[in-house]
Amino acid sequence: MISARELTAYVSLAAVLAFIFSCGTPHGAWRAWTFDTDIEGDSRAKDGNPAFEIEKIPDFGRYRPLRILSEEEFPLDTSDRRVIIVGDIHGMWKPFRQLLSKVDYASTSDVLVHAGDFLAKGPHHHSMAILNYMTINNITGVRGNHDQHVVEWRGWINWVSSSKEGLDWLKRTEHHWKVLHGNHPADSRGLDDDLDDFVQSQKDKAPSKDRRWWKLIPAGWKFLSGQYRIAREMSEEQYEYLLQLPTALYVPSAHAFVVHAGILPSDPNYPYYDASRQPLAHIPDVFPSITEKDRLCRGSKFRCTNQLRQAQEMSILTDVPQNRRPWVLMNMRGVKNGKVFRQYRGVFWAKLWNRDMKRCVGYNGELASLDSDDEESEGKPKAHNLPCYPSTVVYGHSASRGLSIKRWTMGLDSGCVYGRKITALVMGGSRSKHTLEGDGDSPPFLGVDDVDEAGSSSEDDEEDDAEYDFVDGFDDHADDSEDSSSHRPASADTLLKKRKKKKKDGDNVPFGGHHRATIVSVKCH
Repeated sequence: MISARELTAYVSLAAVLAFIFSCGTPHGAWRAWTFDTDIEGDSRAKDGNPAFEIEKIPDFGRYRPLRILSEEEFPLDTSDRRVIIVGDIHGMWKPFRQLLSKVDYASTSDVLVHAGDFLAKGPHHHSMAILNYMTINNITGVRGNHDQHVVEWRGWINWVSSSKEGLDWLKRTEHHWKVLHGNHPADSRGLDDDLDDFVQSQKDKAPSKDRRWWKLIPAGWKFLSGQYRIAREMSEEQYEYLLQLPTALYVPSAHAFVVHAGILPSDPNYPYYDASRQPLAHIPDVFPSITEKDRLCRGSKFRCTNQLRQAQEMSILTDVPQNRRPWVLMNMRGVKNGKVFRQYRGVFWAKLWNRDMKRCVGYNGELASLDSDDEESEGKPKAHNLPCYPSTVVYGHSASRGLSIKRWTMGLDSGCVYGRKITALVMGGSRSKHTLEGDGDSPPFLGVDDVDEAGSSSEDDEEDDAEYDFVDGFDDHADDSEDSSSHRPASADTLLKKRKKKKKDGDNVPFGGHHRATIVSVKCH
């Protein structure tokens, strides 16, 4: 049973985490946008309503940094409950329903989790149906970058609509678009160019009273897009559901994270083994006194180790500066020269995660591999062992990679919106089927066979070792930067084909140290 002192420590740690995240996100500025400074707001109240204060820019982002799930909320060791994690849905309502049917989802006992980007890109009315389903059933999940755009648009719409003149302008502009294109969202296939032309023409011929509103659209935001339309039509209850979605889920009992894009295990600007900077390079100091440490560790070595592990895992979110930026958790793909990119540049982030997890040897070196690769013999610097235990990340976002199951990272975006598949991981339900045998009062021993089964062989790593300076059309805005001239080298296709055992529907794979997960996929038409 947890003592009062332990409970206080956990509460304090959660409070510190929330404070650190919130301090780094003023005005939701993760999507850069600018305003002209020559705009004047309403000078006085009209028809009894408060004046529109243009200088007071609201927080459109409304980020919630973290939600910690208990064993009850993420049950892996019960015979009658399961955890089902679904990858990117992108408004594909019918395949989503087929997937739930295939896994025989029971809403009264199973826990359904989505990895973000369940909205937009697919048919508009299907996005609205999925949003309604998620809201009514209060489904656990994280925000994806598309979901975030919807949140931001709703905040902006609410702001502009607080002025009667602003609301009238929105209605007039929306009406003009509908006259030309009916009820199709402005980012429907084939309408992107029409939208650009429409917006430009509306700006050019706008009377002076309307120009001020056009100037309030943040740079880089696509006015009248499918995301805008979802934001415009969703109910207040649905908006509140999106607002309560965090950028990350952390499951202490499973030593696992769920995010949309990814998490970095260390700050790439410094050596991964720098104990003064990297959370996995040193054992955390969480005990208030030596006496308290001796008391806990004497009673149960596993409980002592587990408390240290959870503190260290939390510090990945708090002490790695990139992970304190919501934009990173929702958009990251590549890492190059210490910088995070939305594009596939440098090294894919999951490669870095699996690299560091492989170097975790426990707090007493008990997980040191008996046949670890001799990196010195290959002309590489000798690897430094890390005093940590591996943890797992489940993510989406990277459709071009498809289903990507590694030992400690599980990518579930299998490109449903592009006509490929929608995928879920199913865990729990039957302990004999979904768990690995092990001593329940000691940390798991992660044997070589387990690692190989998950595809972390040297051959499988060839594709991850490659530089990712290319653009893939399956990933939205993969080239939306000032340096978008990079192209996919001819050798990339060859590398993609070298993946050793591509995981597929029905495969059973390790999840964390003790458990197993079944991959379930449905084709999207």
